[in-house]
Order: sequence, then structure tokens, then C-alpha cells
Amino acid sequence: MKKTALTAILSRWHWHAGIELAANSARICGQDVRVPSMTIRLLVFDIDGVLTGGEAQALDLELLGRLAAMNRAARQNPALPAVTLCTGRPAPYLEVMLQAIDGHLPGVFENGAGLYFPDGYRFVRNPALDGRTDMRAVRQRLEERLVRTGLAFFQPGKEYTLTLFAEEPAETHRLDSWATEALGPLSQTVKLVYSTSCLNVLPAGVDKGQGIAYLSQSLGIPPEAMLGVGDSDVDLPFLALVGHRAAPANAAPAVKQLADYVASRPASAGVREILDHWRLEIRD
Repeated sequence: MKKTALTAILSRWHWHAGIELAANSARICGQDVRVPSMTIRLLVFDIDGVLTGGEAQALDLELLGRLAAMNRAARQNPALPAVTLCTGRPAPYLEVMLQAIDGHLPGVFENGAGLYFPDGYRFVRNPALDGRTDMRAVRQRLEERLVRTGLAFFQPGKEYTLTLFAEEPAETHRLDSWATEALGPLSQTVKLVYSTSCLNVLPAGVDKGQGIAYLSQSLGIPPEAMLGVGDSDVDLPFLALVGHRAAPANAAPAVKQLADYVASRPASAGVREILDHWRLEIRD
């Protein structure tokens, strides 16, 4: 019997046996078709250390194309899970990476400070930012004590948060103590959280968990229906919220301990393993 367009798409997807499936009907091309609904409705990836090897590393174009194919299928059939991003990077970088994966759903930028909506090209501040932290004063103090003295530099382009890199990468582990000393009493108004190669300086009310909560509210998708993939301590708040958690081999120990599945390979190679583990793929 000739397959409908939807049936042809579904036959190309392979689902892990542990994913809960339930039959629902949909009217496609004038026909009633039975389609699955899944506990995993959205895949949420960190970027640096997960989809890429980190700053200044080459993009894995084949993997990005694979994720783009998943998004195209999800647009055609919303019962299939889509892919989005949750990153510490500034909004313009998130925009470009969502373009690379043909993303149509919002993504999280600056460690939860806001959402970028591809539909309508909107950048929306997270309401959880309550203004208790004077980030201008924080930036000024860090610039005076760390940047102008040649110890560290800021990642450019951020509007709500700050990220510090050590001028000498071997001294990255000292950024926390340097920043705490430089900020003095202001250090009580921020969160200092490491990523693999840098220190994130976050205002009160901001972390990736808050970003995922806002994303969930905006989409109407509960965190329990999300698969999250992260690698560093700054990812822990969002991984703690989602229903399914995974990590590449290069992940921090605390992330591996939280994850349901840890890949044997790092970064994008590990993401391939994660997709294969949950059988979330399209086959031509």
C-alpha cells in the first residue's frame, strides 16, 4: 500500500525502546493517520564542549546538518522532537548557530538571560532578571582589577552577563579567586560559575535553569519532556530540570554524575553517540 507523506517520514525515524510512545490521530492530506507522541519532545544542546570543541574550533558541519534535518522533520510533523540550544554565548552567536541547525524554536542565550525567537526575529529578556545586581559596577570593577592589569579579558558581545578568560589559559583556575577579590562586597550579588575554559559572572536570578524554565513556559513544553546535553558546571541547573540528561566524554565530573547517559567520545562525536543511544535520527 502506498505510504502517505507522513508515514514515509515516520518510517525513517528510529526510537529507543525506552521512549514512551502512545498513538494519537492526526489529519494529514485529508486522511486520519496514527502518529506517536513521545516523552522527548525537545532536544536542548549546549554549544561549546558539546556541539563544538569550544572557542575557535571548527564546526562539525555534518552533525549540524543532521540536527537541521531533525528540525525540518519536526516542522512538518510537530509530534517529532525538535532541536534547540542553551548557551552562554551572546545572542548573535546563538542566532547564527540556530540558523546552522535550521532551528525554528527559541533558544537560550547568555546562560539564561534571555530567549531568541527565530519566528519574528525577537530577542527577549528573561523576566527572572530582577535588577538586584548592578552589572555595570561589576564590569567596571573587574575591568579595573583584572582586564587592565593584563590578567583576563571579557568575551565580547554580552549584554546581561559577563564571561572572563585568563590571558594565560593555564591560570584559568585562578579566575574565581581573582574575581572574588576584585569584586569585594559585589561578589555577594553575582554567581561565579566555571565553564571549561572560562569563568561566567552571572547576575542574581540568572542561570541556565532559569533559561530552560522560561523556554518551557514560552513553548508549553514541560522540562520533563526535554533531553538536555551539557558538559560543564554552568550546565548543571538546566540539566537538573530536564527529564532526560546526557553528556559527552569531556564533561565535568558533576555533569557525568547527573547524566543518564555518558558518551565514550568527546564533544560532537559524543553527541552522535547520544543521538544513537536514544535512536533520534533520520535515515535517508
